[in-house]
Amino acid sequence: MNNFSKSDQIFNIVLYTIMAVFGFIVLYPFIYLLAVSLNEGMDALKGGIYFFPRRFSLENYLIIFNDKRLLNATFISVARTVVGTLASLICTSLVAYAFTKKDLIGRKIYNTIFILPMYVTAGIIPNYLIYKMFGMTNTFWIYIIPNLTWAYFIIIMRTFFEDIPPAIQESAIIDGAGDFMIFVRIILPLSLPVIAAVALFNAVFQWNYWLDTILYAPRGKNLDTLISLLAKMLTEQQSGLISQAAATRKARFLTPEALRASMTMVTTLPIILVYPFLQKYFVKGIMIGAVKG
Repeated sequence: MNNFSKSDQIFNIVLYTIMAVFGFIVLYPFIYLLAVSLNEGMDALKGGIYFFPRRFSLENYLIIFNDKRLLNATFISVARTVVGTLASLICTSLVAYAFTKKDLIGRKIYNTIFILPMYVTAGIIPNYLIYKMFGMTNTFWIYIIPNLTWAYFIIIMRTFFEDIPPAIQESAIIDGAGDFMIFVRIILPLSLPVIAAVALFNAVFQWNYWLDTILYAPRGKNLDTLISLLAKMLTEQQSGLISQAAATRKARFLTPEALRASMTMVTTLPIILVYPFLQKYFVKGIMIGAVKG
């Protein structure tokens, strides 16, 4: 038996319609890029491709995957994402756990030091000078060390940790457990939702960010990520800087539009595949960590 009133039914229809339109708006650019990437490059320049490729071809992907730089860029992107995310989780969770201790000496000062950069930043040039002074420029560590802790994630984790019943930690202390043992054996297992949410944010940032490669590792040997390699390949294609052996083939098939669409798919799909594994923790972690209740 339908218990909804007529007004409720109208509201649900309007709501579902709005959500369907919004979902289509979000999804359509991805569908369009997929169609262009699977279409012959020169034919795609004519336009008129909306949902499906007009002249199906895998040549765009074959040319991209035949580029020797792609394998190294993939390795750098994966290494940066994995190492950067794990290192950031370890440092952020440890700092957040320390901030839950009311007897931490200088707690307010440390809190101010971490919160202040959220509102005031030094800028690119001072950052570059600092990174250069510590020898991080043009090295792999420029991707890892500057992103070890983020104040926003510290706040989320700290709030989540504070919601864990103190009685659990007190019972562990009575049994002789120290702070580190409590953190590893009790806090972390009970904090999987917020850890998964922060891990997802970190992984997406590490995978998609490219500006640090351009600014701080322009002369780094084989330090290009997939995103920065995409920018270089677009520049080469538009300026005609392609190898003579592949010039005819690329000129015929790989246009800037096709290259942009194909590389976008190559760089986007891996991180999209991660979402289903963390989605069940994502919303819960953000809501519980952001709102103390």
